[in-house]
Amino acid sequence: MSDIYTDAYREPTELDVDKKPHVGRPKVRCRFVPLKYRNLKGHWQSRLRPRQSVAEKPICIKPKWQTLRHNGPCFPADHERLPADVKFYYDNCPVELTEQAEEVATFYAKLMKTAFVQMREFNQNFFNEFRSCLSEEQRRYITCFELCNFCDISQYLECQREDEKERIAEENKLYGYCLVDGESRRITQFRISRPGLCCPRHGFSTTMGTIRPRVLPEDVVINCDENEEPPAPPCGHLWAAVVHDRTVRWVYAWNDIVTGCMHHAYPRNESSRRSRPPRRDLLDTARRLQQHLHHIRNEYQTLQSSENWLVRQRSVALYCIDQLAMSCDAEEVPAETTVCGLCVQNIKLCPRLGGQRNVLQLLAGNRDCRQREYKRSSVPPGIFYNLSVFICGKQPDELVFEELNTETLNEHLDFLMDGLTSSVFRICNASRLLEDRLIKIPLSATLCEQLTAYNKALKAVHMHCGFRHRRIDPLPALKRPCAIPRNSAAEQRKLRSIRLQTKPLVEATFFYLDPRITISWCLRREIPLSSIYLNYGMRKKLFWATQCTTRYFSF
Repeated sequence: MSDIYTDAYREPTELDVDKKPHVGRPKVRCRFVPLKYRNLKGHWQSRLRPRQSVAEKPICIKPKWQTLRHNGPCFPADHERLPADVKFYYDNCPVELTEQAEEVATFYAKLMKTAFVQMREFNQNFFNEFRSCLSEEQRRYITCFELCNFCDISQYLECQREDEKERIAEENKLYGYCLVDGESRRITQFRISRPGLCCPRHGFSTTMGTIRPRVLPEDVVINCDENEEPPAPPCGHLWAAVVHDRTVRWVYAWNDIVTGCMHHAYPRNESSRRSRPPRRDLLDTARRLQQHLHHIRNEYQTLQSSENWLVRQRSVALYCIDQLAMSCDAEEVPAETTVCGLCVQNIKLCPRLGGQRNVLQLLAGNRDCRQREYKRSSVPPGIFYNLSVFICGKQPDELVFEELNTETLNEHLDFLMDGLTSSVFRICNASRLLEDRLIKIPLSATLCEQLTAYNKALKAVHMHCGFRHRRIDPLPALKRPCAIPRNSAAEQRKLRSIRLQTKPLVEATFFYLDPRITISWCLRREIPLSSIYLNYGMRKKLFWATQCTTRYFSF
């Protein structure tokens, strides 16, 4: 057998030759799935991972609320006809528009000061929509967009914006809040978007300049408590449906006709202090994790060869959370790929790469992106083998851990330790890595050398915890201490350069590092804290850490 094939399990005996492979553990001894074991006809895959039927899967969904009360969404006001002295001009001649054409003209007049009116495709699509709203006689007369003049309408709408401030304040009080379990919370998107023209946020779109129609109450689904009376729809309209689903957090939803997607309005958790634990409690939970970390790692390493397919996937997912610093919830790190949302197209396995074996590459972004950032790491043979089995025979858009979801994985983490989450794992490992690096810095080093070593430690932490570490420029090589005299202008310039390079590193690692480690290290080395935390706002957030940290603090 060549060097690529390395045993991941024990050698088979003579008695095992005639036996069938166990369920969940095939007789594949190499660290990737050979061609003869690949899922060519579906037989190997079905024998390897038997799926539970829908009736056998336990359904344990916790209710998100007990009582829910709100006033429904806020709809934009209907179009009011323009005054008689506000006209639309075509070829310097006033034109009396119909009500529908006048409303479409106001859509374009609101965007007169934006960059969209300079785009030829945007103007062409709008003009086609505008002409479809005109009468037959006006359509024969209005044929050139360059002769249209919307300036008079635009000036009138700018004067009306100041009068809308009082009405917006009243709508915020009436529709902007809901009662969840008797607690007032602000709704994220309580205002239905107004009808207008489609304006892409970035790039080019074929629908730019077309009309975005008005959302009616017949398109809105209301979620409320069955014991409460649902909010009343606008006069002359009805809701699309009224549901009483306690397993979801959204209060109402509506369908976007242009994109075909459902928009949901959620109550904000940030408005309640009880729903947002303080940062110090999260850091103390990460310190407490060190007492249980050895037992947790032994457990998921043992269960990587379990016959239960769900247990095996969960053990590999725990390794990704622990060693690869992957997130479990999409809300924690929205820019990265989560464990439960990891697709086959975002993972790449290489038996050998760059002098390393069992290399795992986690790719960020879609497969069609030109520049895909990745995080490369070498994993144990058992993890490499299980991941090879998980992705075998799947399409690029299928999930790697199809048996897992965020709720069940969070429940298992909380079962292992109270308050344990994927962010707690990241804080614990990152803080331990930083503390180990800072201890190795010699006491006889100069201030420039100590700050440079601290930068390198932050760089190592950021490379371990994030995908986007390549955007931070590497540090320049320092000259020998004898080349720069102490307390000179050159040394001050060097210190300023190092401090400016420290700022983006500190901001990138602020959310998964215990600041008390840095504060204690600065107290021991007599380094001013302003040399590391240059931003005053960041030092203000860490006021609690500076008051309770001593030079003898240890994570």
